[in-house]
Amino acid sequence: MDLCFINDEYSSNIDDALRFAQKNNLRYIELRNIDGKNICDLSLDKISQIAGQIAQAGILVSTIASPFLSWHEGTPLNICGQSVDEAEYFTKLMDIADILGAANIRIYSYLKDDNISLEDLGKKLDVYSQMALERGISLLLENDAGCNISTIKSMHQLFELYGFSNIFPLLNIGNTIAMEDNFIPQDLQDLINKCFYFHIKDYDAELKRNVVIGEGNVDYENLLQSKLKDNSTIISLETATGYPEDLQMSLNLVQAWEDDDE
Repeated sequence: MDLCFINDEYSSNIDDALRFAQKNNLRYIELRNIDGKNICDLSLDKISQIAGQIAQAGILVSTIASPFLSWHEGTPLNICGQSVDEAEYFTKLMDIADILGAANIRIYSYLKDDNISLEDLGKKLDVYSQMALERGISLLLENDAGCNISTIKSMHQLFELYGFSNIFPLLNIGNTIAMEDNFIPQDLQDLINKCFYFHIKDYDAELKRNVVIGEGNVDYENLLQSKLKDNSTIISLETATGYPEDLQMSLNLVQAWEDDDE
């Protein structure tokens, strides 16, 4: 198992985030917002500069945490002030991933729309899956409360319906707890078995807010026990509390799981 974190959970300043990774002996970093901008809104020249900084620090980029498909289908899009269509937006993302050496791009499933069936959604996702496959990039589909794939049930149904060759579930169990998702335990286990990449955050249902990992309602250590010894597993911390020190506390706890498992 490898650990990483979404850079702006600590700092959107890339140098600060890299120092945090080095201090904690992390091999990977996941990129989302840099200098207050979404990574998609940076020029490719700027991305190349950042790639040099990351390489000099001896860190690898695990995933581009993009906002792709976190909008309603047909929403007008722009990059750096220029109007683009969805395919052009996705192509820019793949260019960014190539420059940074990232093997994965995080995607969503469009904002909730009762007119989009799982069959239609699967067909649309498969178009981008094939585009990414040609570039040697995998897509990680994250469940999110505002999107069509929000619950364990909906994600399980989608991956049962479609045997995607290049889209993998990016399971965020903390999101389902926050939604009070009443899932079938076997569905959750099936998805865990399909996952190699996890976003983890913890949620306190009584306080109704995100908390330091280990202080909430998600028993990650037991849920992910089968993955802790798997060298292909990447666990990315997304504490979502707004406090960088909570990231350090969460990281300390997750690193202790590794020690307990040895």
